[in-house]
Order: sequence, then C-alpha cells, then structure tokens
Amino acid sequence: MGRFVLTGMLLSLAFATALGVERGPVTSQPGLAAVPPGVVVTSPGDAAGAVCPDDSKCTLRKAIELVNANEATWEYVIAFSETVFPANSSTAITVLDDPLPAITRENVLLDARERGVRLDGSELPAAGNHDGIVVEGAESRVTGLSIHGFGGRCLVLSGTSSLAGGPLPGDGNRASQCATGIVLAGPGSKAEGNRIGFAAGSSGEAAVGVGILVTAGGTTVGGPTAAHGNLIGHAGVGVKVGSGTGAAFENTTVAHNIIGNDPVGGAAPVGTGVELRQPGSRTRVADNLVAHAGTGILIAPTDGGVDVTGNTMSSNQFAELEGLAIDLNGDGQRNPNDEGDGDTGANNLVNHPVITKATQAQVSGSAGTTCNGCEVALYVAAHTPGGAGDYGATPVAGGTAAASATGDFQFQGLPLTPGQWVIALVTDGDGNTSEFGPAARVGTGVVQCANPALNPGWNHAGYFGSGAFALGDAYPVNGGQVASIHHLTDGTADFTSWYASTTAGRTLYTLSPGEAYWFFATAAASGSGGFTLTVPVPVNLKAGWNELVYIGASADVRDALASVAGKYSAVYRFLNDGQGPRWQAWGDATTPDYARAFTDMEACGVYSVHVSEDATLIPPHP
Repeated sequence: MGRFVLTGMLLSLAFATALGVERGPVTSQPGLAAVPPGVVVTSPGDAAGAVCPDDSKCTLRKAIELVNANEATWEYVIAFSETVFPANSSTAITVLDDPLPAITRENVLLDARERGVRLDGSELPAAGNHDGIVVEGAESRVTGLSIHGFGGRCLVLSGTSSLAGGPLPGDGNRASQCATGIVLAGPGSKAEGNRIGFAAGSSGEAAVGVGILVTAGGTTVGGPTAAHGNLIGHAGVGVKVGSGTGAAFENTTVAHNIIGNDPVGGAAPVGTGVELRQPGSRTRVADNLVAHAGTGILIAPTDGGVDVTGNTMSSNQFAELEGLAIDLNGDGQRNPNDEGDGDTGANNLVNHPVITKATQAQVSGSAGTTCNGCEVALYVAAHTPGGAGDYGATPVAGGTAAASATGDFQFQGLPLTPGQWVIALVTDGDGNTSEFGPAARVGTGVVQCANPALNPGWNHAGYFGSGAFALGDAYPVNGGQVASIHHLTDGTADFTSWYASTTAGRTLYTLSPGEAYWFFATAAASGSGGFTLTVPVPVNLKAGWNELVYIGASADVRDALASVAGKYSAVYRFLNDGQGPRWQAWGDATTPDYARAFTDMEACGVYSVHVSEDATLIPPHP
C-alpha cells in the first residue's frame, strides 16, 4: 500500500506539472527528498491575458511574477512545457514592449534543459539597451536557455552564489547578439558550459560585445575540468574581469574555456581573449585555449591610481594570434626589462625571462636578480621568422622550474626536438605573471665544421683548421691545387692576398680558424681538418660589406640575423658546386621569387652581409 500511495502521488505531481500548476514542496515519507515547488511555462507569448498556472496561458513573464510573489526560501523551479517547447525544435518567446521583470526571489531554478526555448529581444524598442534574463536572488540557477537579440545583457546573475549553465550536457545556456552575453555580478557566482556568440541552434556568427563580464569577487568562469568550460566566439572581448568602475574585488577564476574557436574548432575571432581591468585583481587565468584573437590576455594599465596586480596565468594555450599572448598595460608590445624591476602598473610590469641557451638536453636562462624563487614556465613557441610576433603556444610537459637566488633557471630532460622554438614566462611570489620573453631555437648542442672540398675556379669558403695556418708557397700543403687566396677587410672593398706562383704582392700570410676566404683552385682539392663547437661564435660586423662564416644553428636568415635585425639590408652567398659558379641572394616574402635563391643560413656556411652600422652578430645556439 505504501508503494501505491507514493506512485500515485508522483503521477499526480507529473500531471499537475504538465498543466502548469503551481505546487508546494511535496514529501512522501521519511528518507525521501522533497520535490521542489514550481510553475510550468505553457505559452510562448508575451501579451496581456496571461495566467499562471494554466495549461496554455502561462507565459514566462507571468511565471516570473508568480515566483517573485512567493516568499518561501526553498528551491522554486520555472520549467517549460515539453508540448509547447519540444527539445527537437526551437520555440521563440519574443519579448515585446517591456523587458521581463527581474527574478528577485532567491533559490530559483530557471530550467530549460531538454526543451527548445529561445528568448528573443529583437522586438524590444532599440532605445534603452534592454536586458534578457536578470536574476537578483541568491543561489539561483539558469540552465538550458537560449537568449538572443537584446541590446543590453543577455543574462545577468547579480545574486550571490548563482550559476549560469553547468557541466552536464544540456546545462549550458546560449547567448548572442547582445552587448554582453553573461554578467556575473553576484559574489561567488559561476558560468559553466555556456555557448556565447553563435547563432541560435548553429555555430554561425552572432556577435556579442563582451562574452562574459565579471564584476564581483570569488566568481568562476569555466571550472576545474573541460566540461565546465564556456565556448566563446565572435566577441570584442571573450571574458572581461572588471568594468573599470565599482568596488574592488578579487579572486576570480577563468579556467578551461575555449575562446575564439567555433564548436568544430574553426575560427570565431575575438578582439581580446581575456581582459583584466579595474577594480578587479588577483584573477587566476588557467588552462584556457585562446585562438584567433588580436590579443590573448590583456591586463589594463593603471587607471585612477588603481593597479591590476596579482594576476596569475598558467597552462593556457594560444593559437592564431595577431598580437601578444599576454600584454601587460595593453600597449601592444613586449615591455622592456629594467634593472631592479620596481615598476608599477599591470602586474607590476614584472620582468620577462630571457632564455640564454636552448638545446635538446638543456634550456637555461635568467629571470633577473629580483626574481628569487619565481616560477618559470616553458612553452613551445608559435614562431615566425625574426621572432617579432612569437608567443607561447602550448606548455611543455614538465616545463616548470623555480628560479635560483640570482634569478637563474634551468630545465633538463624535457621532451623537446631540435628545430623547435621555446619561450618562457615567470610568476613572482605575489602571483604576478610576466609577458612572454623572446623565443629561442632548440639546437642539438653542437656544430661541426669541416674544411670544404674546393672545385676548380673560385670558391668562397671558411677555414676550419684547429689553429692558425701559416701560408707558404702552396695550399693545401701537399697539393698545390690552390693558386691564390684572398680575404676581405670587413667594411671596406680592400682584400689581402696570397699567391702560390709568386711572393710579389702577397699581403695575406696566415689563415685564421672561422674566417671566410676566397680560394681559386686549378683543380679539385679536398680540404682536411675541422673543429667542433658547443656554443655559437659572435661576429663583429662593420658598416658596409662583411664576409663571415656563420657558426650557429642552421636557421631562417631572419632568425640567424635576429641579433642585428634592422641593421642588415642584403645577404648573399657564392656557390661553386659543379653547376657553374654563381651568386645567390636572400630575400623575404616580399622579394620576387627570381631574386630570392635561398631562405636559410647554414651552419659553417660563408655569407656576404651588408649592414648599415657596426653591430655584433650572435647566432642562435647550435
């Protein structure tokens, strides 16, 4: 009999729900949870004459009014009729003359899961920037709702500890074509599993100004796993913490969100992925993907004497960025490091780390003497030749280390491959994360240069003996195939020369290791000897033409000459490889193909480089 009574009670409850009947909390017997009271929306209309509860006349507006009149504190559910709002289609509730009333009662669940409910604000008067759903009551939830076309904010949670969406399939809300998608204005509120900036029922563009705006502390955008993350695209700003005004707040978490991609991984561009602004501070931004953005994470400059500091960025991924991945002060450029690092401003403008050596076996560098104990994080870099737009794409597994008392850091045994580029950032003891420093190419750790084989005619090659070689009457010593050798005095058009057939006119007496020479061979000659180096060899360049042996990692010319960027204007090499002696020119992508014969500078190769001023070339580490 007990089972029969309970079953009958639940059947009666389901029947009442289907008719839109308001109900109070129902309990059956000790040990069973109470069924929350609620009302069912049974009409998609928004005109006069609505009645709640009713099997066909209960509108969302009237349901909210009914909920607000209920002064109880237990959970109250606003549900939607499956008949009127079937899950396999989208039924619009078009808000007409006035915005919907705010939900002021606490502990309300606005539940559109497994229903096709689309709230449309496009018919509201353009003036006023009206909002869609505003929830003022604490500990409330909005799930499964699709909100579009409001001039103001699609969804606002201003009650404490409220939730928009959730981690389970169907929990998330959809918001687009609003000035702001979701606003977390209540302390401790959360936004999870929502999709913002996409057309109702599709992945097409339906832009918002700001995807999610946070104006209160202790809030969370996303959550501890990917299931909690929000998908945000087609926005001016994906996630914005701080509106520039209001009371100071702290401890927002932005985690596991995807910003700038559409649901299938294509481009859904945003201007800025995450923006941190006054009066918010101490925000943690972790484990997000920011793609197809102008700027990845921007921390605003000081405004009204308020700095945005203590913001920690960790384990984020970046892809297809136009600007910086992390931009302190929002100035669009990497801030210069300074001695002492006593700045004020965004994250105190903490100095970025500099990688001084990057090989497959070891990556080392410095975070500066003021960064004792700072955490250094290593990333695989998204690299373009020259490195001006490099940023950290993905964190390197195991790539975190503490800086020493002098700021030095070192990584060993990481899963790196020669030819990759790596880049680093630091977080100081107060939680301030830096911008990314300059990227460094991963090398094998060694370069081996052997004396080249010479072909008949002119050869432009380096001398790689183990020490200085005193020229006599023949070179090679036992050959005599080389008739003359010449060496350019850098920055001039003058050569020193050696001739095998005569001593007259000899001004070159010794060959120096690592120097470039012109050899004229009467027959093929095989050079011998060579050396091995584990460090790059700097070269002092003089204004004008320089002939140099490049001893460093083989790399794109723009990377090989990055240390003298802006000072070189032409790079040539001379080949005598049995296919006819000839000059070849380097050019970047703006140079016509017919004038661009090579792209890389090769280790141990000889090149002619024209520079506008004296400079020191420091090649990438081999």
